[in-house]
Amino acid sequence: MTKHLLVALLLLGIVAVPVANAQLKKPDASVKVTFLLNTSTVPDTALNTVTVTGDKAALTNFGNGISLTKLGGDYWAGQVTFNSGDTVRYKFRVNGAWEANPLDPAGFSPDNRGLLVGNADTTLPVQFFNSKGNGTPQWAKPWGTTPDSIMVVWFRVNMQAFASKPFNKNTDTVAVRGDKSGGTWADSGFGWSPSRYLAREAAAANGGFTYDATNFWSGAVMLHKSHIAVGDTSEYKFLIGFDWGKEEANNRKFIVPTAKHDTTIYWVWYNNEAPIPPPPYKDTCVVTFRTNMTTAFAKGGFAVGDTIQVQSGFFGTAVENGRTKNLARLGLTALYQVTDTIIAKLDSTLDYQYYLVKGGNAQRENYFNFQFTGPSGSSEAERRKFKVSSKAFTVLDTVTSVVAGRRQPEFANQTKLAHNVRVKWVVDMRPAYYQVKYGHNILAAIQGPDSLKNIDSIKVWGVAINGPATGGPNGPLPVDWATWDRGIAQDTSHRRMWDDGFAGGHGDQVAGDSLFTVQFLYTSANIKGQVFKFGIRGSDNESAFGLNHLENISDADTQFTINAQWGSINPNFYNKWDYNLRKPVLTGVEELTGIAQVYALAQNYPNPFNPSTKIEFSLPKQSAVDLKVFNILGQEVATLVHATLNAGQHAVSFDARNLASGLYFYRISAGEFSSVKKMMLLK
Repeated sequence: MTKHLLVALLLLGIVAVPVANAQLKKPDASVKVTFLLNTSTVPDTALNTVTVTGDKAALTNFGNGISLTKLGGDYWAGQVTFNSGDTVRYKFRVNGAWEANPLDPAGFSPDNRGLLVGNADTTLPVQFFNSKGNGTPQWAKPWGTTPDSIMVVWFRVNMQAFASKPFNKNTDTVAVRGDKSGGTWADSGFGWSPSRYLAREAAAANGGFTYDATNFWSGAVMLHKSHIAVGDTSEYKFLIGFDWGKEEANNRKFIVPTAKHDTTIYWVWYNNEAPIPPPPYKDTCVVTFRTNMTTAFAKGGFAVGDTIQVQSGFFGTAVENGRTKNLARLGLTALYQVTDTIIAKLDSTLDYQYYLVKGGNAQRENYFNFQFTGPSGSSEAERRKFKVSSKAFTVLDTVTSVVAGRRQPEFANQTKLAHNVRVKWVVDMRPAYYQVKYGHNILAAIQGPDSLKNIDSIKVWGVAINGPATGGPNGPLPVDWATWDRGIAQDTSHRRMWDDGFAGGHGDQVAGDSLFTVQFLYTSANIKGQVFKFGIRGSDNESAFGLNHLENISDADTQFTINAQWGSINPNFYNKWDYNLRKPVLTGVEELTGIAQVYALAQNYPNPFNPSTKIEFSLPKQSAVDLKVFNILGQEVATLVHATLNAGQHAVSFDARNLASGLYFYRISAGEFSSVKKMMLLK
């Protein structure tokens, strides 16, 4: 047993091997047969039990069968003892489900696999689980016949749980790209370009599996053996669409196996996003979702007659993940509402999202939770949250704001322009100026060489615009996301923006006013909804990866202007700027008369308050002060002071008009002093 399992381990990744050499035995003697199975054709994701069963007692007479041991990846092995000369009919089972009837080319059995046992211990060639139905050959692989000069690598990815970016399994494409780590496989058949497209799988023909196979994409990459070496490491990643933009966050790896045999790579969740099992919640809650679509109407992303729906329970926050309900319009208003019964958990949070449904496709709203306190880079930050405070409550997403958590939903308009439109893109760079000067922050480059440390560099370095709004199938240029580098800022005919006052050229009105401008001509081949991002000196230094601007172009005229604000995609970081009022915040601190002897934080007044209150504090000496407001979940909702202040008595106002009623906490940190107090907002 140990000998043959060792052989099987060495064969991991091999599609076919010769019968193992062994000492010859006399007729009727016991013969050990090692079965090797590859399950890359199985539509189930959790392979808990894999067995081989057949018409011999050693195979339990087509009963439960003999369990196979997982060798790694898609490969399984098991050893069974027969008598030499036995004719064996057998099949494989996965999680209790039978494989489809294969076509036995040897003619041992019309609807099973067949084996004539010889007189020597034998390791059979690797067999693939047959899930394709009658007429499929017994030894069928998921790819066709290839010459000996080709090594086949079978890739497989499950798209079921991918939620970081929009994905529609009925219309989107999935591909794989990769190359040799630290080098190149020139003409090997693999590389970082072009895409090798995968095919969406179909459900098992025999219907014995409970898992939906149509969430899987798979396909073969053909590598020329003359260009690769045993032990070579390849890096690769899966992507959605025809070009970079919705690829996985990190590279994966595989190693060229011994003798360059064909191999399969065990399936993975796209971007490592696996479904979250539903928690054992037992609280039945009646939830009313109400939203105001005024902003979506005004920006052209929604129209009367469109369907708006809410999906809830994401990330295990309710028993049912992605529960869907359509909202109904309230009379002739812009308010839409639906009441639903959800099994969730009291005193916990509920994750949900609004979707626009057109042509049978659900389009997720453009939303980012700026108050999210979970892991950096988590896709949960793109979902809305609400605390389940009682068994009957109403969620109001009606605030007119660009930063509030309860703001109205917005959608990208996917329809095409009716005619040519010249669009003037204007970005107000003052948030960057104030954040670097008064927030003492560095605008770090996550791509490209240049981080901004000095505000004087903005004028010298210049500003550029990047993204699908400037290129790709929806923009005026052939490439959507250009490589972030200084070349973008030097692209004077396209992506560079201008603050030169030359209205007749690039559209800028006043030189030196910190408003940078560029113009593009869009045609009827372009859609109205456009995604973009700004960068100083062509580097990606506005905000984190994945945070982008969205604006809808209006074709009511032949010209249209979009007035964007630098950093509005991350207002918590750019806390020296009020994006709703479009003006600087600075410290907002009032210096009072009197001498302070000790550090102190006073109770706010009035308290309770609606919608504003004043907070006073004392500093016995010049100090770096942070004064922040938190909700009862401990989530930061406002930064009132982040500055170095002189000694003395100080006061600051807190405006909570965009927050919900409830208990809040405010905390001051100054030197080694720290204090927390409560306040109540009643609306």
